[in-house]
Amino acid sequence: MKASTRFGGIFVLLILFIAALVYGFRLAGFTAVGFFIAGAAITLCLVSFLAPVQSNSSLLTENAPAEPVKTQPADGERDVYIPGRNFDEMLQRLGSNESMINVILNSMGEGVLLLNQADRIVLMNPSAEKILDISEKEGLGKHYLEIVRHPVLADLLTDSKKEGISSGEIDFAGKEERTFAVSVAAIQKTPELILGQIVVLSDITSMKRLMRMRTDFVANVSHELKTPLTAILGYAETLLEGAIADKKNRGLFLKKISEQAQRLHALISDVLELSKIESGMFITSLEPLDLSEVVSQVIEVLKAKWESKEIVIHQQIPGGMKAIAHQEGLFHVFENLLDNAIKYSPEKSEIRVFTQVLPDGRVEISVQDHGSGISQEAQSRVFERFFRVDASRSRAMGGTGLGLSIVKHLAEKMRGEVSLQSEEGKGSTFSIILAGGTS
Repeated sequence: MKASTRFGGIFVLLILFIAALVYGFRLAGFTAVGFFIAGAAITLCLVSFLAPVQSNSSLLTENAPAEPVKTQPADGERDVYIPGRNFDEMLQRLGSNESMINVILNSMGEGVLLLNQADRIVLMNPSAEKILDISEKEGLGKHYLEIVRHPVLADLLTDSKKEGISSGEIDFAGKEERTFAVSVAAIQKTPELILGQIVVLSDITSMKRLMRMRTDFVANVSHELKTPLTAILGYAETLLEGAIADKKNRGLFLKKISEQAQRLHALISDVLELSKIESGMFITSLEPLDLSEVVSQVIEVLKAKWESKEIVIHQQIPGGMKAIAHQEGLFHVFENLLDNAIKYSPEKSEIRVFTQVLPDGRVEISVQDHGSGISQEAQSRVFERFFRVDASRSRAMGGTGLGLSIVKHLAEKMRGEVSLQSEEGKGSTFSIILAGGTS
């Protein structure tokens, strides 16, 4: 029962009650003073009676749920962007929690665009602003084609309106080409009514680059393996077809087979080593290592090679100088750098291994040769897999094209870096920088 109806009934009963009292007092012969006292008593009774009723009525009014005010846009306005019809209004129509959704959107690494029914932008999260290089303030209200003019996105938006969800990839050109995985989902109030669309942009540039590198790596490995295998098969078939009886040439054929088999073995070993380094299984811990001891071990292992070319190696590393590294990993780094220096240095030349402490406390270890040097164009690629400055000369010397790539990966796994300084005709200096250890 409503409060107004209840108060009306009480008021009628009170009027009847007062009238009965006045009639009774008059029959009893009450004076004016008596009427005044009786009126005061009746007033106090009414105040005490109505106070709790009024209080309860106020509580009911305060606690009663307010009926939401529903607004319905005119039919002609449904597909037109209106500044007031923004993300907040869409959330209200969807019954979502605004603050929670905003927190999630602002913390996402993926770019998110929210489009209304007219394909105009009503929300951009910070990641989308960075990806599209435009602020939300500048982008709000604009048609998506004014921000992202790409046919793939247009097709995805059209498909999502029909199918609900669509996805694809978009390449953005700029200072550097980037690739994004794009997912588009329609926001449906009902199957027939689409309130807008959500566009999510995920940067997959590094993943695509890694996939291309792996594809190129497999192709290069196949090519590098094919060359020695073809040579081995050719010489073996020649021997089987009768050349084994040729005392003059069979020794040469067998020597060629042995050389190609060694090259094949070296290539497979380097590929397996590089794969192991990249997987994180090779370097498990780092420790302070004495650089002089490690370099001395490498020089001793390569002694036959540098002595055969009458090369002199000067080790100029102070005793006790240490760097934070991995024992076997550091050994492989110097083995590859010194092996290359020996291969490409002329006979009776000198190779120098020296160190210096950098201002930030790190240690730089360098291997300097006096070979033919490396051109400026090739210097940026020498650490790539299978890259050779002189391919024919490298193969003739038994190089696999993976040595410097292994050096770079090992240095990075040991939290260091590599660099190259070279000038054609004056030799090269390869350096690795590592964290300094206590001496």
